[in-house]
Amino acid sequence: MSNIEVTTNQTNGIRIWEPIHKDDLVTLAGADVLPAGTILARDSVSLNLVLFVKGGTTTGNGIPKAVIDYGFTATGAGTFSVRALVGGRIRAADLVIDADGDATNVDAAVLDQLRDFGLVGLSTAQLSTLDNQ
Repeated sequence: MSNIEVTTNQTNGIRIWEPIHKDDLVTLAGADVLPAGTILARDSVSLNLVLFVKGGTTTGNGIPKAVIDYGFTATGAGTFSVRALVGGRIRAADLVIDADGDATNVDAAVLDQLRDFGLVGLSTAQLSTLDNQ
């Protein structure tokens, strides 16, 4: 008889359902590492995506309109091609505000703004994380 082995499957990452993607451009002011789930806004002048700033008022940067669902690294300032998530359902805990680096400031107001543009942030419980090991 063989021994019983415990295998823990890691399922970390952004969770999305019924995604709608759009090829777009993102403009960054400098080098940055954007993790999956980073919230983006649309600049009202260039019409490119920019980093979402909670409470922002400069050319639309305070209105979340898209999310990147994969990690992205920019080596310097410039405009880059991205495939942004512009619709669907997403786990709210996976969302990231770039200035914070995590979801600590993603509150009901931010989720309401995302919902206005077709991105529904869901509150979920991660059942695949084992708590008995």
